[in-house]
Amino acid sequence: MWGLLEKTINLVNTALKLRSYRHQLLSSNIANVDTPGYRRKDILFEKIFKKYFTELKTKVLKTTKDNHFLTRPILLEDWKKEIEPFTLGTPNNVNLEEEMVSLTENQLLYEATLQALSKELERLKEIITEGGR
Repeated sequence: MWGLLEKTINLVNTALKLRSYRHQLLSSNIANVDTPGYRRKDILFEKIFKKYFTELKTKVLKTTKDNHFLTRPILLEDWKKEIEPFTLGTPNNVNLEEEMVSLTENQLLYEATLQALSKELERLKEIITEGGR
């Protein structure tokens, strides 16, 4: 049971780190909307997270006994150069409305991730307490 919970918490942790990092980039774009020569920055959240999830599934070794050591968990820092923001378009390409929409969407997805984790923990609590008996 702990293995499944650990995987869930690791995935949520990674998703929240990526969302937080994207939030910083989008906020920076908004703050620099009138800065001459500024180019908007962003990350491809879905691409990075999908790669992380795929690597997580393929790099964990199978064990035959409970006391075997597991491999090191895959860290977000393993893809640090992929996470670096890329710049888009020509200078002064920040559109305030688009950035606000992206920021709001990112914030909603961040909160949804937290709610999903909360529900998972509530379910686990109910299982442990045998449905409140």
